[in-house]
Amino acid sequence: MMKTEIKRQGAGQILAVGSLAIVTAMTTATGAKADEPQMFPFAMPWNDSSKTVMDVGYLNPTPAGRDGFIKPRNGRLYDEKGRRIRFIGVNCVAGAAFPDKKTAEAVAAKLHKFGFNIVRFHHMDADWSVPNIWDPKFKDTQHLNPEALDRLDYFVAQLKKNGVYTNLNLHVSRIWKAADGVPQSEEIPNYGSKPANYFEPRMVELQKKFAHDLLTHLNPYTKMRFCDDPAVAVVELTNENTIVGDSWFGGVSKLPSHFQDVLKTQWNGWLKTKYGSTDALVKAWKTNDKPLGAEVLTNANFAGGGMGWTLELNTKPADGKLSTPEVALPQGATGKVLRVESTVVSSQSWHIQFHQTALNLKDGEPYTLSFRAKANKPRTVNVYTSLDTGDYHHTGLDSTAALTTEWKTYRFVFVPGRTEANHNRISLMLGDSVGFVDFADFSLKTGSETELPSGATLDAASFPLGRPGANAPGVDWYGFLVATEKTFVTTMKDYLRNDLKIKANLVASQANFGGIGGAYRESQMDIVDAHTYWQHPEFLGKDWDLTNWRIGNTSLVKATDGGTLTELARYRVAGKPFTVSEYDHPFPNDYRAESLPMLAAFASVQDWDGYYLFAYETVLAEVDKTRISGFFAVQNDPAYLALMPATATLFLRNDMPVAHEELRLRVPESSVPNQLAKYGTGTVGSWDDSKIARMDALNYRLSLSFAAGKNPEAQPITNGAGAGKPKGESAITWKTTGADALFTADSPSSKVMAGFLGGQSGVLPGWTVQMGTTPRNFGVFTLTARDGQPTETSKVLLLAAVGGVENTGMTWNADRNSVSDKWGTGPILAEGLPAQIILRTGLKSATVYALDPTGKRKGKVASTLNDGTLAFSIGAQYATVLYEIEGK
Repeated sequence: MMKTEIKRQGAGQILAVGSLAIVTAMTTATGAKADEPQMFPFAMPWNDSSKTVMDVGYLNPTPAGRDGFIKPRNGRLYDEKGRRIRFIGVNCVAGAAFPDKKTAEAVAAKLHKFGFNIVRFHHMDADWSVPNIWDPKFKDTQHLNPEALDRLDYFVAQLKKNGVYTNLNLHVSRIWKAADGVPQSEEIPNYGSKPANYFEPRMVELQKKFAHDLLTHLNPYTKMRFCDDPAVAVVELTNENTIVGDSWFGGVSKLPSHFQDVLKTQWNGWLKTKYGSTDALVKAWKTNDKPLGAEVLTNANFAGGGMGWTLELNTKPADGKLSTPEVALPQGATGKVLRVESTVVSSQSWHIQFHQTALNLKDGEPYTLSFRAKANKPRTVNVYTSLDTGDYHHTGLDSTAALTTEWKTYRFVFVPGRTEANHNRISLMLGDSVGFVDFADFSLKTGSETELPSGATLDAASFPLGRPGANAPGVDWYGFLVATEKTFVTTMKDYLRNDLKIKANLVASQANFGGIGGAYRESQMDIVDAHTYWQHPEFLGKDWDLTNWRIGNTSLVKATDGGTLTELARYRVAGKPFTVSEYDHPFPNDYRAESLPMLAAFASVQDWDGYYLFAYETVLAEVDKTRISGFFAVQNDPAYLALMPATATLFLRNDMPVAHEELRLRVPESSVPNQLAKYGTGTVGSWDDSKIARMDALNYRLSLSFAAGKNPEAQPITNGAGAGKPKGESAITWKTTGADALFTADSPSSKVMAGFLGGQSGVLPGWTVQMGTTPRNFGVFTLTARDGQPTETSKVLLLAAVGGVENTGMTWNADRNSVSDKWGTGPILAEGLPAQIILRTGLKSATVYALDPTGKRKGKVASTLNDGTLAFSIGAQYATVLYEIEGK
């Protein structure tokens, strides 16, 4: 592993670098104060395509598709001339997909300058967007909007001209209308139809029609159909959609009767094919039954009121209470009724949680949880098991109960995993609806006894819809849902390939939607894709209430498990290109400048094939604003754009060596339903059982594979792709704890330091950063050789030094985790990081320039060059986060 030095420093310390001693009175020299950041205006123009040292457009040949179609080969993407292709993209969402012509030209040119080479067109089908892809003259969603399509065509043509590929999303937020001929479609809550897209015949037919109409129309500006255009690199079937995962959260049970009837018919047909007869099914489902054991819960029937139970409130304002009302118990129940009541609705069910903690559950043993419940109105309650300490990780049960206003019995069978003695809990999550829920007759016991529906037969197709569980019926339900997803993606893929003759790479949805089943579904496609956000905003009241939200506002650098990055690594499928088409550290997180450098370096070491930021606004009223307009607005945010030239160079130029070895988790296809039954919504349990830790991703490429066999197993794979790096070592170092937490990535031509460098020295080969103290002591520094030479011999270096970035007058709350709707105004302000930069160099002379937001030189920075060491100080006095070093 490469050596990274972190040294504590103080004013007046002498640091020896090579043969040179440099006096570093950093705080005094730069004028930084410890009690407030040194901020200055730094607005990056929305239409900047100027040719400066910031221009890295040379990384992406023009026009896009010049060298033929991009195709997967041996787990990577290549054009037809054999050049490896990696993607750095943005999402243009809803109205942003349809800019006017002037804006399209300017945005495409700017994207090219900053190194972006793909745009994902997202939410084009959103009825809340004006314009959207549907023609408003019709009451259905079967006619394309001519004006919107013309704008899309022109934008795609301008992107192509500027070396930027296109990723088209076929389904994101389509709301089905009665005029579409989908029965009961208008009875479905917004976006609640997504799981039905996998199985309802009319919906599948209409998805094919939209694909045909969009992909086969002639773009008048490129003179090509999308299905024939090599600049259309990716087509995605359905965004963030899984019927496998949706079954955990009760989505299927919320669908109107038509959809449940269709699915029930398909479920019975699947069971008939598997078992042949009802007798064979009954025998199989009861084979592994175990008698129920002793009661595990304390005060299970609430005879002692709320004793042994707790109510956790995370709403704002906090609201909720437990009571034992004088109401009739359900027939046969003993004890009392316990009522959980709230008058505050939240966007997240976990904001109000009803627990019993300190449970002693045993790994690998089946348990049956049952209770009776009713509510003041129909609603869904999440039922979950986890630790009650530490990281509170999931331990086996992850399901839902669809409550009505009448007493019903709910029963769940699960097999715990990764438990800790006397530190487990069951939780019922109730924060996403107001009112009350009455509970009675709780029970948690070891064992499981299959209860069969009375009178159900396969010949009559009368078995009711299944539900998730760790017993045989639950595993079969997972198996059916996995097969349903596979049938859909196979059908759509065959239609696009064979009927429409499309040549773009196909993505079904995202691998991390549907647990291990999601990864299996995506393994059928050309590219495996995933989405994630570091500390996505939480809405404490109504969904997307922009006055009542919060963020975590902590740094990914301090995530001891690697946070978003190591979790993503667990979804890559061996032999398939891997992309992340939505990624963001949402504004106003103080540390979001870490996002791009950490992602680019980690993706390089993992040998991924692309990532996209979310999102990029193109509506002129937004892009021309001098402030950052919301959570997802990277188009003028220096925390992203100032670092794009460095990170695009690092990733697209393949500067960072990949990890030499791969750790692969081999998952038998036949075990996928069992894995889902055991671990629920993620792949975590499968990986942890294999003893491959998340932070192993710093030194090894991680991947999943699906093959024949019985049990998942870990397997080390050696691959020469990382030749030149010692076995098991990485270009990345990551210290996650302490006041000096730091992420670094090193290669001869690109270097990254991100973390808590205030009052310390960060040292990489040939480069030292001595940062003064600041209020957060946080900073991100990148050093890039523009000419591709090692930094010690390069004649043109780009230095970025980015800390906090915010709007003028933005007003934080006392906890500094929300600004409510007090987003502030322009201009955008950037923090000047006080630091001394020390470089080893072979240059005979060098000049350091401070740059304006376009990369234009605006003044010289005093520097010294002695005995091969170049030293200079930076800070707020230069009112920039960008510097150029030019030498001879």
